[in-house]
Amino acid sequence: MVEARPPKPTQSGALRLAGAGVELAGTVAVACLLGYWIDNRFGTSPWGIVILAAIGVVGGLYNLVRRSVHEMLRSPKPPRPGGGPEGPPAERGRTDV
Repeated sequence: MVEARPPKPTQSGALRLAGAGVELAGTVAVACLLGYWIDNRFGTSPWGIVILAAIGVVGGLYNLVRRSVHEMLRSPKPPRPGGGPEGPPAERGRTDV
């Protein structure tokens, strides 16, 4: 008989976005290293590292924003105080504030 495993705990949104930040730094670092190698190999200093660093930053930021928006749309909205869009029931319609 096969036993059902308990569900794995899911990561929090902050932890996922921290991972995206590390991924951004890794993307920039790899792009810079590749640009450094190209500059040394072909004698194009400093253009290889400059161009690939810019591509790494743009690509990493694109991925970070994409993941942030995905996480924002995925997370449930917290309930507002009072349950309605206008706020607590006692303050609806008050003009003496």
